[in-house]
Amino acid sequence: MKNRRILLILLCGILALGMFSFTGCGKDTEPNDSSDNGAVTEQEYRVALFFANEEYVVTGDESLEKFKVYEKEITSKPAEVYLDALEALRTEPEAGYNTMLYEQIKFNEVYLEGETVYVDMNSDGLSGSSLDESFLISQIVDTLINSFDEVKQVQFLIDGEVPETLMGHVDTQSPFTNDTFTN
Repeated sequence: MKNRRILLILLCGILALGMFSFTGCGKDTEPNDSSDNGAVTEQEYRVALFFANEEYVVTGDESLEKFKVYEKEITSKPAEVYLDALEALRTEPEAGYNTMLYEQIKFNEVYLEGETVYVDMNSDGLSGSSLDESFLISQIVDTLINSFDEVKQVQFLIDGEVPETLMGHVDTQSPFTNDTFTN
């Protein structure tokens, strides 16, 4: 009887030690965006960049598509990918593609909250015709919604505040869920 009791105590001790040795061996469920040194790693993203069709802009021919889509791979940190996608709109990929994202247009920040990307622009340099404004909005909204599944709408801000309009022509007080200018 005494031997059984000692054996039972030993088995319980071995079982307890075995359980403690497996602690911490489970799979990490948190996303790992950093390397061993704590720096956030960059990732590859495929984005659909929307550019104005130069022929449409020049001729106004309504039978032409207003926008051309250019697919591109960009490398970005997850927290900066929306801004990096918009910055890629500054460079026209080839002849026939126009951008309304002129050099003087600056972003304060671009960030995701829920399903909404907030595009905070600097008030300096925001001027242009109704065509400039509608195409700029279209380029930004269509690029973000069509490039990122998590983005369902885009809200414009100017210096952190929701503006009535960006350049005086288009109501930007509510988020855009799609762009009516591309139809």
